[in-house]
Amino acid sequence: MKLLIKLLLLAQVCFCTTMYAQTATPLPAIGSFIKPAATRHAGVFNVYVQDAKYYLEVPDSLLKRDILAMIVINRGSAQLARDPRRRYGFAGDVVHETIFRFSKNKRGGINMEQPQFYNAPGAKSSYYATLQNKAVPIILSFTPVAQSKDALLIDVTTALNSDMPLLSLSGAKEELGLGAYQANLSSPLSVSSYKNNLVFRSTRAYGPGVAAQKPASLAPGEPQQAEEADKQVNGPTAWEVGASWYLLPAKPMRQRIADKRVGFFTRAIKDYTQDPSKADDIILTARWKLEPKTADIKKYNRGELVEPAKPIVFYVDKNTPAYLQPYFIAGVNAWQKSFEKIGFKNAITAKMEPDSTQDPEFSMDNANYSVISYKPSTTANAYGPMVVDPRSGEILSSHVAVFHNITDLLQRWYFVMCSTNDPRARKLPLSQDIMGRLAQTVITHEVGHTLGLRHDFAGSHSYDVDSVRKRSYVAKNGFGASIMDYLRFNYVAQPEDGFTADELLPQIGVYDDYAIEWGYKYLPQYKTPADEAEKLKQWVSEKRKDSRLFYFPEGDFYDPRVQSEDMGNNAMKAAALGINNLKLIMSNLESWLEKDDDENYTMLKKMHTAVASRYNEYLGHVLKNIGGHYADQALIAEGKPNYIPVSRQTHKEAMDFLNKYFFQEPSWMFPQNITNKTRFVFAGQVEGDYEVFMARIFFKFSAISRNERIQGYQAYTAAEYFDDIYNGIFLDLNDNKPISSYRRMLQRTYVNKLLSSIYNPPTYENDVAIILKQQAEKIKQACNASLKNKTDDATINHIKAITSMISQWEGNKPTI
Repeated sequence: MKLLIKLLLLAQVCFCTTMYAQTATPLPAIGSFIKPAATRHAGVFNVYVQDAKYYLEVPDSLLKRDILAMIVINRGSAQLARDPRRRYGFAGDVVHETIFRFSKNKRGGINMEQPQFYNAPGAKSSYYATLQNKAVPIILSFTPVAQSKDALLIDVTTALNSDMPLLSLSGAKEELGLGAYQANLSSPLSVSSYKNNLVFRSTRAYGPGVAAQKPASLAPGEPQQAEEADKQVNGPTAWEVGASWYLLPAKPMRQRIADKRVGFFTRAIKDYTQDPSKADDIILTARWKLEPKTADIKKYNRGELVEPAKPIVFYVDKNTPAYLQPYFIAGVNAWQKSFEKIGFKNAITAKMEPDSTQDPEFSMDNANYSVISYKPSTTANAYGPMVVDPRSGEILSSHVAVFHNITDLLQRWYFVMCSTNDPRARKLPLSQDIMGRLAQTVITHEVGHTLGLRHDFAGSHSYDVDSVRKRSYVAKNGFGASIMDYLRFNYVAQPEDGFTADELLPQIGVYDDYAIEWGYKYLPQYKTPADEAEKLKQWVSEKRKDSRLFYFPEGDFYDPRVQSEDMGNNAMKAAALGINNLKLIMSNLESWLEKDDDENYTMLKKMHTAVASRYNEYLGHVLKNIGGHYADQALIAEGKPNYIPVSRQTHKEAMDFLNKYFFQEPSWMFPQNITNKTRFVFAGQVEGDYEVFMARIFFKFSAISRNERIQGYQAYTAAEYFDDIYNGIFLDLNDNKPISSYRRMLQRTYVNKLLSSIYNPPTYENDVAIILKQQAEKIKQACNASLKNKTDDATINHIKAITSMISQWEGNKPTI
């Protein structure tokens, strides 16, 4: 809607300057209007540059044809300050796309229309005529200046220098933090016209603006908007921009209707075919058009490997560091085996960016080419977007982005997950061959996104933790079902398991092969997309008897199977093994890093922080089991339940883990020989994180109560939960030892959340309000009784503060 408003406002301005009063004066012929000295760019549309003006020849054959405008940054703007959380702003970024058409208006002019797409009944249907009769929004209208028997010539000079989404950065204004458009500082640069593609290049200048910040993430999708305080004011900016106008095929690719049990990116389109009286959204799968050549269809049907008519080709940015280039290519080519399993050889490949002698048509702003560009950014990020035909879901091209500081992130991950098993990881910075292999896994993951695959965060859960510690098992199955999980590396493997370095890295898994088969198997035997969808639905139901093929969207907050960065089907067992490795790292951190570190202990500090961060990840994996439930998307097709509470046994296992690894102080993480150098200590640096995590534990009672209501006597109850927390963090009231600052923090946080929550009893189920009150009284009594055993001032003052807090609540408590 924002785009449409922009276009309509712009149309009002340009309409006045380009619309004309129809006269009887005949238009000159294009051949006589265009002078011999003019520059001619011949292609899908002929473009002429004459007397500092730009003329576009619009053939009758291309009227009402859909054209996709793809806006690419060819040169980013120099900026005094740039927030590293911002994704876009570099050469090779596709920042906006939209679709338009040329048409003739009733006065003989040329309109640029904003089409809307839908599936409709056949042309003979009366309802089809109604749909076709709807008014189409007009973007711009042009007065022809010359004509031929089958084309009109229009002057597009004014439009080229305007701030319209089809040609400029206005469609990404908020993302890039652009201010007011400065037309006097903007100008066209060049034009290239190809057989199905026209590229206008220009400089675009903007005044100071405010960028809407978004947190950096390896996950593509919809990140949260930052608070107003996080927005950054940018100074004036100048950019070089390419606007690729790509002629979409007259006949769209056959649609493949999405199945939510298989994780693909999708596009919605209005569908009137089932019931013309109303519009329902039909969800289309985003995928490349991968089909055999006509001459090879019989071979394909016989099961022979054939090359597709149009393979998927990625070009690696020449600015990519030389040592990474072969690994980027290998990361793309890793998908070839998946396509071979469905009959296509050389279906996807990668090459280095060609020079002008090798391919004069290549450019990053040419929509015919897919690229992997390397960004000179401090952001530790990578992403794999797609340009999609909204009529069919066909992926037309992709611009994978790799930010420079991804190498720093990979190094930290590899050290904290693999240095106990790979001695080479103990020498930092990592060698180029190690870093290349790590980067290769990132490229394979991001290219998976460009093939249409969403994250499969359930990909690791179907693998038993004990199994992924066995080399023979991993050699055959990998240690996760999908490279589209955030699988990272095999952190549960222990030194005694004997893994080689290569065996610690993720690979394309059984789920990925299954998803590629579902999305790309050539199925011409079905007459309609609906027929095909019905057969594929049955196929998916049969295939999903293999638990490794379970898929659930990444945004689920309750299903413990759906987690990023985790490993195996038991978060408690996996986290305990991961912490074993972290403890081993901490006991050797100084000796492993000191020989290669600087006088400021830079690497020691960085890796100490990385260990603490990884420890937090493991705690989070366990916490998701508490109050969790298992869901599925196969309610009709397979008749599976969509709500199964996590068992009482798993809850008890999770609470035992938290008691051992969180309620008890992780002093192993802060040995004095390390903290003397890193100054990374509990107080003031990680205390806040642990307070937040303790609060997250406390508030799980709501989900536990809901499960208790559903599951009845078999459930892990809220009363049991609060008792387990109490026994985990308050038992040191019973002895005469001082209570550490860590334990005091846990107790203080718990009591704060307890008392503030008692004030909201109507929102709670299963007598939770009463249980909270009983907990407060239990803690007060235990604190009062413990004062006779404690002798140190810090502990005594802490206990008195807690009893005072509870007494104050008792004096002001509402009736329950």
